[in-house]
Amino acid sequence: MLFSVTWMNDYLDPPASEQEQGTLLTAAGFPLEERREDGGEIALDFEMMSNRGDCTCHVGLAREIAAISGRTLRLPTHEVAESDDPVESHVEVINEAPDACPLYTARVIRGVTVAPSNKDVQLRIEAREEVPRNNVVDASNFVLFELGQPTHAFDLDTLAGGRIIIRFAREGETFKPLGEGATPITLTGSELVIADAEKPVALAGVKGGAASAVTESTTNILLESATFDPVLVRRTSRLHNISSDSSFRFERGVSPLQVDESSRRLASLVLEQAGGSLCKGVITAGADLPALQTVSMRTDRCRALLGQDLPDEQMLTLLDTLGFQPTLEDRRINAVVPCFRGDIHREIDLVEEVARMQGYDDLPVNDTVPIRLAAPQPRVTGKRAINDLLTGEGFIETVSHTLVNHELADPFLLPGADLLRLEDEGEFGDTLLRPSLLGSLLRVRRTNRDRGASDLRLYEIGSAFEIEHGVHRETNRVGMLMDIKDEANGLRPLRGIIEAMLDRLAGPGTCVELRLDEQRPWYEPGAAIFAGEHLLGHVGRLASAVEQAFDLDNGMLAAELDLDLLLANWPPDYQARELPNVPAIERDLSVVVEESTTWQQVDTTVADLGLDRLEAIEYVTVYRGKGVDDGHKSLTLRLRFRDRERTMTHDEVDPQVTAAVEALQARLDARIRS
Repeated sequence: MLFSVTWMNDYLDPPASEQEQGTLLTAAGFPLEERREDGGEIALDFEMMSNRGDCTCHVGLAREIAAISGRTLRLPTHEVAESDDPVESHVEVINEAPDACPLYTARVIRGVTVAPSNKDVQLRIEAREEVPRNNVVDASNFVLFELGQPTHAFDLDTLAGGRIIIRFAREGETFKPLGEGATPITLTGSELVIADAEKPVALAGVKGGAASAVTESTTNILLESATFDPVLVRRTSRLHNISSDSSFRFERGVSPLQVDESSRRLASLVLEQAGGSLCKGVITAGADLPALQTVSMRTDRCRALLGQDLPDEQMLTLLDTLGFQPTLEDRRINAVVPCFRGDIHREIDLVEEVARMQGYDDLPVNDTVPIRLAAPQPRVTGKRAINDLLTGEGFIETVSHTLVNHELADPFLLPGADLLRLEDEGEFGDTLLRPSLLGSLLRVRRTNRDRGASDLRLYEIGSAFEIEHGVHRETNRVGMLMDIKDEANGLRPLRGIIEAMLDRLAGPGTCVELRLDEQRPWYEPGAAIFAGEHLLGHVGRLASAVEQAFDLDNGMLAAELDLDLLLANWPPDYQARELPNVPAIERDLSVVVEESTTWQQVDTTVADLGLDRLEAIEYVTVYRGKGVDDGHKSLTLRLRFRDRERTMTHDEVDPQVTAAVEALQARLDARIRS
């Protein structure tokens, strides 16, 4: 931000050279970025921190120079003489939005003569590479760059009804801002405006309006000095792509306690430059003025943090030079925070002020940094285990934005749920928080298909959002997407990967059960994934309508699992076991069952028998075709028997296999396939 060297010295005694200004402010935390000279006037460009709105003006930086160098700060005077004509007889101010405009003040000067400003004012404004306009407008800009308080001057005679109303815009209203080539804009209703009795005359905190601009024919003016909600100013500025020095300052916060002082300073400059008569009094509208905040700092804590043995009195002096009015009591400094220091809230903020004024270069440097290695967080290592497993299975990780459009969101929204969307959609295409990871994965799959990549397996770990029954819910998920190579395998390829994931995350032998689920229309068919009684997520074949919507020809398998539940038992409690030293006997059974019979039913039927020395029940394959009636399937399972002490005989296994066959026949109406 540009600052005039000459203008800065108006407030310093003794003056500081350009080299001193650059060096001192860099030491105070405002690095000098560039030096500019035009017509003998020198301007310095300093980097400005976003939380130091008080230093976006010459008095603010002069205060820093005075504090760090021991100079005297000379503040501008703002004494004004008022007439007997009351301001209330010329204008009425109504503040309908005190939360958005905590304080609005209005003064009236009658009989001004609008003309060019005097040479001193013009030189100072030009040094900042601004263009002087006239003595009234220049006075407003002068106060902004001098004190950091945005102000505005209205042509009083153009205000319909002699009234100022601070209100929110009405949807569809039009407003033409100041500036050459400016065109009218249509307001949405979310903007705070300054209006007269008929129309908006300014975008609050952003830009004045052309309809009430001060011109050469202006004789009566209304001087505005106010403060507005920083977030609202920023939103309005971005919404209409209109930025100004005023919006830059308001976005960094302006205290109501500095509004009236700036108003009086502006009035004194206008009277000095343009003449006229100041009406008696000031109209104020808004909330009560806030009290100054007091922040405490333990002096021992300050010394410990800085590593310097600074005396308490020195800390008091450093803070006093910045206007904090510090007092010392029981080794604790109580500082009254000036209204312009909106960045000071906590003890550590005062410690930083002491460090800045003492000098960062004086802080001791400890060349040895102690390091304590912390154990890896389970959530981090758990996600790493998922990444490793899926990568090993041929999946490629995707990283996509949580904001999507309706094409990616609508197909995956549960009945009765609503989408979360950006309040201010603007010109963006993707404005919805995704309810599922599948839309993002399908977009990536389609893009890669269009570029010639086929047979991809994709996964993503991310968040999904939805509103159900008025409750906002965000879940962390693992989404997977893969092509179908063999229709006969159904969900088995993806189920096997999910089972492997559960084995890795919860330990070997974790039981995974799939239960038919028809609540998610994007699956045909779909199933809920359970580990015990915990619902981990859903898996299924994508519905043909979804595949067509994404222009994908091959069938797709997809799944989404709850990441938090997956990692609930991570890391698993592995138990070391001695490897068997005797062989096992395996028997394969091919049973014909109805199509609706699930592997889980078959597995449970055999497991419930408690067969002697049965070590494992394993799925082998499924067959549909010649020799198997319609509506049925042939399911092959493998039973493994083992005695830990000796080799078993087939005669010992035969009764167990017979019992398994009889149970399957009785409970599932199964028949042994010959």
